[in-house]
Amino acid sequence: MTRYYFNFRRGDEVSRDRIGMFLPSIDAARAEAIHAWRDLIFIGSQSAELACECEIQIADDSGDTVLSIPFGEQTRLH
Repeated sequence: MTRYYFNFRRGDEVSRDRIGMFLPSIDAARAEAIHAWRDLIFIGSQSAELACECEIQIADDSGDTVLSIPFGEQTRLH
């Protein structure tokens, strides 16, 4: 298993995940990130902050971003 880190970027500001999560694949990491986005969408809908241009950056143990999931007004998560 690989440890993946889920960093949150809003504009130029990045909040780094310092704990990470062991997952079997990048597909599992992507699914976890989408699940987190759904929670953020719900929270954002309560506070009217859904319009931000943000992303979750999935990083590996070396700190390299291996996948970015953008979020903004036009984003749809299925």
